[in-house]
Amino acid sequence: MNKRQQKLLDKLKRLGSLSLEEEAEAFSVSTMTIRRDIAMFEEQGIAVRSQGGAVSRVADSGQLLMEGNASDAQRRIARKTLELIPDACTLMLSTGRTTLEVARQLAVSGKRLAVVTNSLQIAAALFQTPVQVILTGGTLRADSLDLVGPVTEKNLDEYYIDILITGCDGAVADEGFFTKDLNLAAMERKSVEKSRKVIMVTESSKFNSPSFVKFAEPGNISTVVSDINLSDRDCACLQKSGIEVIRT
Repeated sequence: MNKRQQKLLDKLKRLGSLSLEEEAEAFSVSTMTIRRDIAMFEEQGIAVRSQGGAVSRVADSGQLLMEGNASDAQRRIARKTLELIPDACTLMLSTGRTTLEVARQLAVSGKRLAVVTNSLQIAAALFQTPVQVILTGGTLRADSLDLVGPVTEKNLDEYYIDILITGCDGAVADEGFFTKDLNLAAMERKSVEKSRKVIMVTESSKFNSPSFVKFAEPGNISTVVSDINLSDRDCACLQKSGIEVIRT
C-alpha cells in the first residue's frame, strides 16, 4: 500500500466508514482514485462498498452492534435532548450516531417509556432497561444495521408517535434536512409524518451541506438541538421557520 491507502485504511478501522467525496478532497485526488483504493480494500475482504463510500467489514458479527465513542458535541446534544423527553411517552429514535448516543443516555436515565426504532444498534443499547423497545421490521440495509423499505413504512402506520428524534447527513436552514440514502429518506418522511413533535439532533458541521435527498422541510421540525458552533445566521433562519433552536 502507498501512504494514502494506509491512511485510508487506518481511518476505516478507526471510524468504520469512508466517504468518497471527503477523502478525495482530503487527499486532493479524484473520487475515482479513492474508488480504486476502496475496491482494493474490498478485494482484501476488509471493506464493503456502500453508496458514496465504504464501510468496514468485521470478522466478528457481534462487533456490528458496537459503535465507536460519540464526539463531545454529540454527547452534549444527547444530554440536552434527554431533558426534552417526558416519562411515559412514545418515542421514536431513528438511526444515526447522535440518536444512538441519545439511546445510550436514555438507557441509564431510569426513564420509563416506549421506544420505536428501525436501528438494531439502538435496540441493543436499550436492551435490559426499563424502556420498552419496539422494532419497526423491514429490510436490513446492506451497509448499516437499520431497517428500511415498504414493510417498515407500513408498520409505522400502526403507531402513534409522541416525539421523533432523528438526525441528518446534511442540512440547509431555509431548505430542509437531507440523507444520503433514498430508502432511508422514505422511512424518515413517514416517521416525520406520523409524529406529533420532531426533534432534529445534529452537529453544526452538517449545515450548509445538503446531501442526496431531502426528507424534511423546516416546517416539519419542532426543535433543532445542535452544538454551540451553529451560526447565528442558521439559528435565525431556523427560528424564522418556527423552529425552537437549542445550542449546547
